[in-house]
Amino acid sequence: MFNNQEIKSFKLNNFELKSGDLVNLELNYLAFGNLNTDKSNVILYPTRYAGTHLEQGYLIGNNQPINPENYFIIIPNMFCNGVSSSPSNTKSPLNGSNFPLITIQDNISAQNELLIQVLGIEKIKLVIGWSMGGQQAYQWATQFPDKVENIIAMCAHAKTSGHTHVFLEGMYAALTSDLNWNNGDYIEQPNAGKTTMAMTWAGWALGQNWFREKLYLNDGYKNPQEVLDKLWKTIYFKRDANDLLAMIRTWQEHNISDNKLFEGNLERALKSIKANVVLMPGVNDLYFPPEENFEELKYLKNGKVEVIQSNYGHYAGAGKCKEDLECVNNQIRNLLSS
Repeated sequence: MFNNQEIKSFKLNNFELKSGDLVNLELNYLAFGNLNTDKSNVILYPTRYAGTHLEQGYLIGNNQPINPENYFIIIPNMFCNGVSSSPSNTKSPLNGSNFPLITIQDNISAQNELLIQVLGIEKIKLVIGWSMGGQQAYQWATQFPDKVENIIAMCAHAKTSGHTHVFLEGMYAALTSDLNWNNGDYIEQPNAGKTTMAMTWAGWALGQNWFREKLYLNDGYKNPQEVLDKLWKTIYFKRDANDLLAMIRTWQEHNISDNKLFEGNLERALKSIKANVVLMPGVNDLYFPPEENFEELKYLKNGKVEVIQSNYGHYAGAGKCKEDLECVNNQIRNLLSS
């Protein structure tokens, strides 16, 4: 999908983080498609946990609602994902375990600078994302409410729940249990810790129904143990350990109301959203359950919840089967045509 697209780099010098720290960062992104004269056909499509622009192609195509012939598509790589500024690619003294906490708010502030300074874009037709990408969509709608017309947040919440915080802390503990961890100053990648984390995560990501219905057979695995051995055991080996952990901290800190404007009042933050909002939880998602989206819906002026009736757990938003993909595309199509 993106082999012919050139990744671009936007340098942010003395960028002020939510913490107040000033840092130099690079936001690496793709921008492609046809931008119309009044720049009103922009779609922003942020990345998810441990993902990059390379995994975003499943919603884009000439036969899909997000069609590069009709829209100008921007895919910003989330900080800490190994493409934009991350612990693994930043020079001393902020490399590795010294890399600062980057929040979802920081990501959106940087993306806004990119749109204004480089692309001259003031309005966004649609912000769409899955998982942490959906968190970024939610953040856009509250941080810059006058710039965003529509958002679709797939398998995402406005605030990371206590339950998800605990789940992520378990993943953090699993990775750092590796004897090579050395408080993040490792010489060799702590791959044993990555395997421990992945084997634990495997039972959460796809959920009970995926295993109960033996959907792993469709992917060529004979049994659940093969899913672990052939898919999950090494799934994070290509990712840097400090990057993985930094993204966990970003996820844990997510809260659209945790700022000076809303002072932790989530209800007020949700009520401030002007965009049309479509929340798309997976019916069996273990860490973004639909119930919490329905609670958020109570305070949205122009919102709705469309549950993805999927057996793929959290991966309901990842287009892993035809039915899930069509469910998401229908909502995209409806918003873009309205």
